[in-house]
Amino acid sequence: MNCNKCGTQITEGSGFCGSCGATVGTSGTKGQSQFSQWWASTSALLSRDPVVLIVGMGALLLCLGAFLPWVSVQHGPDVLGLQMSAGPVVLAVGAFLGLALVLARGGTPGAWSIVILVLSVVCLTLIFQTMIHLNDIYEHTSISIGAGLYVAMVGGFAAASGGVLETMRILKK
Repeated sequence: MNCNKCGTQITEGSGFCGSCGATVGTSGTKGQSQFSQWWASTSALLSRDPVVLIVGMGALLLCLGAFLPWVSVQHGPDVLGLQMSAGPVVLAVGAFLGLALVLARGGTPGAWSIVILVLSVVCLTLIFQTMIHLNDIYEHTSISIGAGLYVAMVGGFAAASGGVLETMRILKK
């Protein structure tokens, strides 16, 4: 059986095309819920294009890191990333990375891979600058760097590595 959308060969009994994620018009898919159909098409996309997963997780971690503590105080309230000057910028860059990922899949991939790289480098620069600043200020106190900065840093590295993979894929073509 062939996919009606892209023409790829589909194995019998499969509810979705492994290439484009389109629903196959068999009787087996009638009983499936919308979520399971969405999950099958999403997993087909992610297996075909892992850059979506890498950059998407990086953008998600950047946004999550802005809501977590960047400064942990031993006997007091923690300081969240959004309470610091770089926190809202990291959150905005995470949101822009998600938007750039969507636009990269619908527009000019080569140009958007450069945008993803630049945004990742800007974000990582802000995160490292904040870590150095906090280390200098709180060097001899009981205050330490919180988990939010580390989560955001991992997100920045993930997004940057996804941008590098996308750029390499574009350059191979």
